[in-house]
Parts: sequence; structure tokens; C-alpha cells
Amino acid sequence: MTKIDALKDLNPAQREAVVNTEGPLLVLAGAGSGKTRVLTYRIAYILEKKQAQPNQILAVTFTNKAANEMKSRVEKLLGLPVQNLWIGTFHSISARILHREAKYLGYQANFSIYDTEDQENQIKRIMAFLNIGKDSLTPAQVQYVISDAKNKLMDARQFEKSATNFRQQQISKIFWEYETALRKNNAFDFDDLIIKPIELFTNQPALLEKYQAQFRYILVDEYQDTNKAQYYWIKLFAKKHQNLCVVGDEDQSIYRWRGADLNNILNFEKDYLKSKVIRLEQNYRSTQIILSAANAVVSKNNFRLGKNLWSEKGSGEQIQIFQVENEISEGRRVVEIIKQEQLKKQISLNELVILYRTNAQSRALEEQLRRAGIPYTIVGGIKFYERKEIKDILAYLKVLVNPRDSMSLQRIINFPSRGIGPGTFKILTDYALKMQIPLYQTLSRLEEMPDLKPGIAKLILEFYQALEFYRNQLKQLNAYQLSEAIINDFELKSIYEKTDQVEDENRLENINELLNSIKIFVEQRSEQTDLGSYLDEISLLTDIDRWDPDRPSVTLMTLHSVKGLEFQVVVITGLEDGLLPLSRNSEKDEELEEERRLFYVGMTRAKERLYLVYAQTRHRFGKEDYGSAFRNFPSRFLKEIPADFTKVFALSSKSYSTRQPNLFYPQETIGGRYMENLPDENSEFKIGQLVRHEVFGNGQVLGVETSALGTKLIIQFENLSIKKLIAQYANLTLLENRE
Repeated sequence: MTKIDALKDLNPAQREAVVNTEGPLLVLAGAGSGKTRVLTYRIAYILEKKQAQPNQILAVTFTNKAANEMKSRVEKLLGLPVQNLWIGTFHSISARILHREAKYLGYQANFSIYDTEDQENQIKRIMAFLNIGKDSLTPAQVQYVISDAKNKLMDARQFEKSATNFRQQQISKIFWEYETALRKNNAFDFDDLIIKPIELFTNQPALLEKYQAQFRYILVDEYQDTNKAQYYWIKLFAKKHQNLCVVGDEDQSIYRWRGADLNNILNFEKDYLKSKVIRLEQNYRSTQIILSAANAVVSKNNFRLGKNLWSEKGSGEQIQIFQVENEISEGRRVVEIIKQEQLKKQISLNELVILYRTNAQSRALEEQLRRAGIPYTIVGGIKFYERKEIKDILAYLKVLVNPRDSMSLQRIINFPSRGIGPGTFKILTDYALKMQIPLYQTLSRLEEMPDLKPGIAKLILEFYQALEFYRNQLKQLNAYQLSEAIINDFELKSIYEKTDQVEDENRLENINELLNSIKIFVEQRSEQTDLGSYLDEISLLTDIDRWDPDRPSVTLMTLHSVKGLEFQVVVITGLEDGLLPLSRNSEKDEELEEERRLFYVGMTRAKERLYLVYAQTRHRFGKEDYGSAFRNFPSRFLKEIPADFTKVFALSSKSYSTRQPNLFYPQETIGGRYMENLPDENSEFKIGQLVRHEVFGNGQVLGVETSALGTKLIIQFENLSIKKLIAQYANLTLLENRE
């Protein structure tokens, strides 16, 4: 079947998005509406209609997993391999361009890519050099500020001009030195991969024109997640032909904290005046009850273009909401849900996911899963490539590819130990600074450093010669052959084989896993199996790229991590005000709306069943949090789910009927009083009464207690603020209670 014949497999909106290939197009693709299908069919359609050659199509997404899936589907549709397609992440496409054009920026093509830990280590050294103490600034804080500046297209000079206080001025000094260090090390950080091409094309218009002419059709996935730098990156490439198709969902924009700008998708029609908008609203993933509930929640947001998801899968089961006592009870409830799904529904463990707002919530869940003997996988824990034993090996490999990478060289020069202490290292770095040469180059000029002890100089020379031996084989050996030889010759595995420590056994397993991953990398590629290509690929991997969806275990991850995935059964935990939404994100409208979108993303991952859990109390920061002396309130987002779609299980009874208890007023579901203090039973005010205050508006009484000043009332108002008022001074009006 050809691609054109296969168009009948698409629904009308999908088909329209595929065949409208000319001019700007915004595809508003709701959750589970087949956006990847549209993108892949569109690419195949353009190729089969011979509107472009493979190298004239640029398709960009955010994860390697999504990019590989896209390319695989295109090849399956066409029935042949497509070698020259430019399909990849923003960062991998940029790295590909920079490897070709780095010389125009004063870099060499064999540059290193620094991850967050590399950046923080570099900043740490700079802070020590500048004598800036960690008491006022941490390397992580500085790294975040520099990254944020770069994503806003600010360089060190612009940041210096904008610095208005002492803290910013300190960071500005670090920023300058940091940029200098990157250039000396022939290294880019993660953010550079986006902004350096923009800098390149701004300064080299002829080069920009070449790429603009080449890319006749541009497709961008997850457009709602783009930041300012990525927005300009896209605009530069699309300027000539204007055949730009962006696919996204403003209701799934959840990365504002890392620079994503919702306005990029909201303003697309203003940016591209001749653009067309197509909405994909038929959902192929979830039951209608789940979709209707999610639609109802997200419709409360103002910053959206609007869509209404629908499904032909039938109404499905009601969403179950559980109230539990604390995080321990929450874990036990989750275990019960899993066991029930296994026994009654025959669901496999890998078809279940447990979601939470913050990584810290996983601890209590893990404890109960372990006790129940249920295997689980955490996405977003300690990253594999950030483990010490892996970082050590990668540092060796980076030095082979890019000998100017002084930071990687410093990591390995005395690992395993070869007697090169701080004093010896200072002699080498002082000489490098004096001669204005890379640290690696000093290893070949040891005779010019008389302060070096002959025995130490001999060890350094042997180290250098061994590295040079393998550097000379970079073009002859593939990534696996080089990696295996380095690990063996430098005894990077054997140092852990000499002990009986459990930790060292784990490190050996990790090293073997690394070798296995490199072997797979080489076997799956017919070209570009060299070490540099491998280092590029792993430097851009995310947690999701390493996640194995077929592993027989329950998946635990944050709500941010789950976007783009789907499961038969979804359990969202920690649904309390202050946690979802987070307290710090509940005051400004745009932040509260993003928290609501986050909940919406979690809800729409579920295919068949959705469970929502909230706790009366929860330990935070080593203390039990009673929400300012009373129990936690259910998340305000639960109130936004229509009662017809839910079934609520509360502590005071096994189950409620399908009529939902009033979650906005939680004492109805708790079946008891909130306050630890004694109530004032003689007061005219009672718990549960509705009242009106002249300033704060309508509210409900949560607590009535005695105090030295008279009857004290605790009232939650409709804006969800909680006030403590003295009854005789509050001027309250009693209202009729609601059903």
C-alpha cells in the first residue's frame, strides 16, 4: 500500500493536516489524537508526491525516542529506508550542524558537550578562582541562572548590562569566565546547542541562506514546549519557504519552569499571518469519562485556544477518588489498587503507572511496593550516565575525541591512582596557563617542567602515550572496540573486581551495561559508528530515552516525566492543595493554570482506568504537615471534576454512591472535625455552615473553637484562602447550606 492509498486510514482532520503541505500550519493535537501519525504520514506524503528530497525535510522533536519512532514509522510507510532525512531533537540537529560549521565560531568539529554536572563542576572551579564563597551562591544556582539567560538569548555581555544587584554582578563575573573556559575546552553546554546556531547564522548570512534553501519543509513536534531560543531557531529556518507545520497542544504546556513559552503556540497565527489551524479532537487512547473529566478541568484555564476531546471507545469506568490518612496509607492504597488490577482485570505490571508532583513523594510509595513484593521502575532517579563509574569512563572517551577537554582530563589523570597528586597537577596547570596551551598538550612537554619528579613524570608520560595510541585509532575502530579497549587497558573495571563490596558489584554491573549499550549502538547503525557519534548521542539522552516500557514492573514517575506516554491504568497520588497545585504556584494565574495543565496531562495518560488519591496529613521536611494546624485539603482540581464521572472512597465509609461528596468542603468526606483544639459547642456557628464576609466573600466554617477573645472561627473562602476570625467582630452573614 502506498502512502497516498493509506490516507483512507486517517480521520478527516488528520487527512487535512497531512495534505495541506504548503504554507504555515498549526495542528492543535489533543492528547491521544494521533499527532505522531499525522507527522509521519505528512513526511511520507511529501516524499511520495516528490515535493522534496529526504534531505530537504527537517522534522524536530524533544526526545530521541520520539525522533527514532518518527523515522521508523516513515520508513515503514514508504517500505524503504530513508537515510538522508533530518529527523531529530532540537539539540541533535543543532549538534549535527555545529559539527559541520564549528570553524565559523572558532571551535573545532570534535567539541565536547557538557551536561549539568560538568557545567556545575566548571562553575565550582571558577568560583574558587574568583574567591566567591558557596555561602552566598552555589554552583547549581549559578548554572540555573546562566542556563535561563541563554534560553532567553542573553550572552555574558548582555547579562552583565542587566545585572542590577550584587548577586547578579557576581554571577556575571562567573558567566564571563565560564564562557572563556568552554571555548578553551572546545566544549558547548546543552543550551549552547540551540543558541550557537542562531549566533552562527546571524553572523554568517550566506550559511543561513544555504540551510534555508535546503529545508523546504519543516515540521515541529510539541511546539507548546519551545522556549525563546527554540522559537527563533525555527523562525530562521522557516523564513524562506514558510512551509512550517507545528504540532502541539497548549493544554499540555507544562515546562514553564525551564523556559517554555506558552505564547509561542498561542500567537502562532500572529507570527505567521497566512497560517491555517486544524484541530485534532478525536482521541484514540482514553474512555469518554476520562476525557470528559479532563476536558472539564482544563476548561477552567483562560490561556488556551480551546478544543474538546471525544472518543469512540465508550464511556468506560468512573474515576475512583480515594481519601487516605497519610502517605503510608497512600502507599498501601496504591498496592491494593495494583493487586486488584492484576487479579480482577488481568493487567500486567508494565501497564500501570504511579504519578506524583515531586520526586520526594516516591519514597513512601517505594517502601510499600517493596513490602508487597511488587517490582517497580523509577524514571527520574539517579541518571545512569551521571553515576561515578560511568562518568569516569566517559571522561576517558571524551579526551580521546577532544583532547582540549581539560575538565575531563582532570577527572581521569589520576584515576585509577597513578601518584599524580594536587601538587603535581598544579605544576601542569601552571605551565599550561603560562604557555597558553591546553592541559593535554602539557603531557607531551614534561621535560620543560623541572619541578616534576622523574618517577611521576614517567607515569604521566606512560598515561599520555597510552591515550595517544588510542587517539590514533579513532578512525579505525568503532565506538565499542575503543571503549572495550580503554576499559581493559586502563583497568577501569578490574579496580572494582578486587573487592567484595556490594557497591562495587553494582558498579561492575553498570559498566557492563554501558558496554552493552555501546555494542547495541554500533550494531543498529550502518554508518557513524565512531566514538564521537556515540558521545553525541548519549549526551542528549533523557530519562525517557532509557526507559524500557516492556519491563515487567510498575512505573513510578513525576507528572512532568509522563507527558507523551500512555498506560492502561494511571494512579495519581498526592492530590492535596499545596502539593498539586504546589503552594508556590497557586498565587499567580499563569502558574496556577500550568499546575492545572499538569493534572490534565496526568489524567489523559490513562486508557481505561484512572485513580486519584489524596491524604489527610503528610510528612514534609521531617514534620507532619497538618496544613496550618488542620488537615490537608483535597486539591482544588478535584472539585473541578463533575460528580457524574467519579466514585469517591472516604475514610468514614467504604464507598460513596456515584453522587460525589463535596470535595471543596472536606469535612463531608472526612466525617469528623478538623481542629485539634476543643470546639465551642455553645456558639451559633457550626462546622459546615456557609457564611458571607463583606471583604472575603462566601465561605464555609471549618472549625469553631474557644479562645481568650471569644469564639474563633476557621473559615475557607471561595478563593480557597483560609482565615481565622473572632465571631463577634467578623460581621458574618449566615447563608443557606448547599445540597
